[in-house]
Amino acid sequence: MVGLENGATRAFDAVSRIVRETRAEQDAGSYWRAVARQTAECMGYRAAALGIVNGEGMLEFTVFGEAPDCHDEKACREAPALAPDGSWISAPLTGIGRSIGTLICYGHGAGAFAADDLRVHVELCDCLAVILEAQMATENLAQALHQDPVTGLYNRKHLLKRIDEEISRTERYGGQFAVVFLDIVGLREINAAFGHGMGDAVIEAVARALKRSFRGSDAAARFGDDEFAVLLPGADKPRGQIVANRISRTVACTPIARDGVRMQGPDLDWCVVAHPVDGSTRDQLLAAREDASMS
Repeated sequence: MVGLENGATRAFDAVSRIVRETRAEQDAGSYWRAVARQTAECMGYRAAALGIVNGEGMLEFTVFGEAPDCHDEKACREAPALAPDGSWISAPLTGIGRSIGTLICYGHGAGAFAADDLRVHVELCDCLAVILEAQMATENLAQALHQDPVTGLYNRKHLLKRIDEEISRTERYGGQFAVVFLDIVGLREINAAFGHGMGDAVIEAVARALKRSFRGSDAAARFGDDEFAVLLPGADKPRGQIVANRISRTVACTPIARDGVRMQGPDLDWCVVAHPVDGSTRDQLLAAREDASMS
């Protein structure tokens, strides 16, 4: 694609621009998405998939551009093979004594990358790793302010903030997003029959299903005692319905045990609202949620 010297210059320019253009991002999902976007745009790639190791040791991918839609680690390990033209390049993101993720980039057309491009890509990833590890440390300090202590998901306040940010983003750049709302059916009765310990186990099981179902750019939150919500940037209502169905089926098939009591996972009532079709403001979207019949 390019000579080594010119490519290295582009790599350093890309890192400088990534730092500059992502400085205003306030949450992890927006930050990782901005990094993927700036990487693809600055380096002239067709797409970029940024994978970051989460607290459970799994890769969560944020994809920008025309690349495989990666929702879990297995899918993203297979992502290069799914590139339509077979043109991709990948390198690890290595922090201090540990791997923090990987960066997969997709070129324009078959044979888009040469050996020099791999060296430039590795250099880019080495520089990015320093920046991203510092960002992760900052996020860990801030996490307690917007995290639900029982589930480890975002809390209601933070999700509402994320919705406002997505509204501003779509108004500026165009696009859409969806929000999936899910309620646990019969949680009060479960608490009454088996105790709050079993109720907490049910809540934790739903939270685990949510964590396995979203991309790095998505945001899942405990929205109330028995309520959850998932923000899906870039998704329309049909996509949100697919996600809601998948989560509901996963929870229903999950056995739950606590203090010698066993039960099958509960049913979930859910609805999906989308911006801008269901509202252009946060209040309008929440009102649409109240008006929607839970499926």
